[in-house]
Amino acid sequence: MSFRDLRPIEEAEIPENLEMPTNDKQSSIDAIFEVALIKALTPALERSLSGKAALAIIVVVPTAAWVAPCKKYWERRFGTHWHILGRDGANRSEHKSTVGNSTVANGLAAGKSIVGIATSIDILPSTLTISADHTIYLSTPTGDVLRQVVERHFGRPVAAPVPALVGTGLDIDDLAAAFRPRSTSRQIFSRLERATKRRIGSEGDDRLPSLYSAVEYGAARQFFLDLANDLKDRVPFSQLSRSVVLFGETGTGKTTLAKLVAKHMNRPLLAYSIADLFARSDGALGGVVQATNAMFDTISTQSCVFLLDELDALPDRATIASRGRDWWLPVLTNFMLRLDAAFSRGGSGRGDETIFIACTNYLDRIDSALLRPGRYEKAIEVRRPDLAGTISILSHYLPEIESGERAELGRLLEGSTGAELMMLTRDARRIARRQDRSLRADDVRAVALPDEAMPPARLRRICLHEAGHAVGILVLGCATLLGIVVRTRDGAAGQTTSVQDDGDLPTRRDFEARVVATLCGRVAEHLLVGEISVGSGLDERSDIAIATRMIASLHASTGLGGELTFTSNLEGVLDAVSRDKSLRKRVEADLVRLEKDAERLVKHNRRAILAIADALAETRYLSGEAVRKIFESTLPRLRNVDDNSGKD
Repeated sequence: MSFRDLRPIEEAEIPENLEMPTNDKQSSIDAIFEVALIKALTPALERSLSGKAALAIIVVVPTAAWVAPCKKYWERRFGTHWHILGRDGANRSEHKSTVGNSTVANGLAAGKSIVGIATSIDILPSTLTISADHTIYLSTPTGDVLRQVVERHFGRPVAAPVPALVGTGLDIDDLAAAFRPRSTSRQIFSRLERATKRRIGSEGDDRLPSLYSAVEYGAARQFFLDLANDLKDRVPFSQLSRSVVLFGETGTGKTTLAKLVAKHMNRPLLAYSIADLFARSDGALGGVVQATNAMFDTISTQSCVFLLDELDALPDRATIASRGRDWWLPVLTNFMLRLDAAFSRGGSGRGDETIFIACTNYLDRIDSALLRPGRYEKAIEVRRPDLAGTISILSHYLPEIESGERAELGRLLEGSTGAELMMLTRDARRIARRQDRSLRADDVRAVALPDEAMPPARLRRICLHEAGHAVGILVLGCATLLGIVVRTRDGAAGQTTSVQDDGDLPTRRDFEARVVATLCGRVAEHLLVGEISVGSGLDERSDIAIATRMIASLHASTGLGGELTFTSNLEGVLDAVSRDKSLRKRVEADLVRLEKDAERLVKHNRRAILAIADALAETRYLSGEAVRKIFESTLPRLRNVDDNSGKD
């Protein structure tokens, strides 16, 4: 969201000599309700409420916290002849449409006025909802409306304009907490502004980059830019695709993207996580349902970007264990119903236009019922940034570094997540601060490639291993080589980065070429060092695991291995190999055959691998272009047919 309209209120803007005596002030709660009612009532309806005719009224408040103070205010404001029903949803056995109908009927028949106060008409007696003369919707005061609240509190005009977003996302208790004894209006506004920024997660918003320039977000960025253009063109909101699940590994900046979207569209970001539904309740079933309702009630009061993090924490009904099913099903059902209502309301044209963003690291764990039209309509992966995205992120974190040096740092750091780049630049700035000077590109290199005391034999092995991968990629043309880096940060001794060609769907030949390149590192150790180390194995991210997964998927998932039967998805093929002896034998045979291909490749390109390893040991980093030049310099030079022209 943009905080161009949310700026600090200067002391000079509020003359202190305008403060009124204490006996002219109105309590903060009364001032809030007074202004909220003024905004919701017509003059005729206000006169009717103060009259003697028996009325049936419904008051819908923003959240459950408004119910109790609203009951007290209504009695003070309109008198004791009203019968007041207040329902916040806490008592599930009592707060439902089938309870209290006779009370409503008998009261109205006796000439008594009835008012039902709740966060939703669904929990009020059905007799009241169908008999209501008027339904009043109260909204949380924000911006200029909050200024009117403060004016009523002090009993005099307030000179300073209040930024439009102040108060966004605050509950009535949050608002009341800003009105402290002996406070000036300036202090109240300052507290409200600070609370707003903290509540909607916008502190530091001004330091966010522009969505236009954030090319690292790829397809997700384009989705939101298109949505913003449609909003600008006044396309009816109900016709827009306005809900999306952002998925990807940890640290790729999904939450930050939601902040960029809110800033770009000048809307408040109301951020929640599934864990909040437990943290903001007693954790019992009723409490979680009530917290869910309060969350959706809050986002329904205004146009906003609604961010729901950790969506995968809601279990998939298809895989939930029977032991927890009875507890979770009411939570899930209520969540989906409230999501449906919020989505349909957001397209009604009433101004409460909500953009729905959910985030997860595990898309496969999301209940399929959430991923459909009318709920979360699209799923877009947020990947590690490519070269252009890495340079874009570095431009944000390192604006003082010259663009050419940033580009070189981008080539060095390509493959890092946004979170990793943020931490790296922080560490680089620490180096500069300790030396009492400005930041330099060398500080970033020092963090990315620390001068570590690595034993020469180990360094040599790592460089040969990574050079083997790089040469395998260049010879086979199975990917675009991005670079090689040697470091021990984060437990990774060396890394060769590349990007697959998405021009066509891969065939068996493509799969096997990638496996050969993956095995070339291990083979280079064997042929050029004399013995293979454990560096190619040990975990599911290792070379052997990657090669096994790819070959197993040929046989179990793709129909490219000679059999048509589908027995496992890509995520489960390693388990399938462990369980299925026949599959394991076929995978092993293919891996042995492809390792022999890798041996022939390494032997034929021994000179190139040694040259690349020597250069890598010297610099600890080589760009893809640098590796390619070294590789090409080792190729036999073809003799030009014109070299002997003119000679006898």
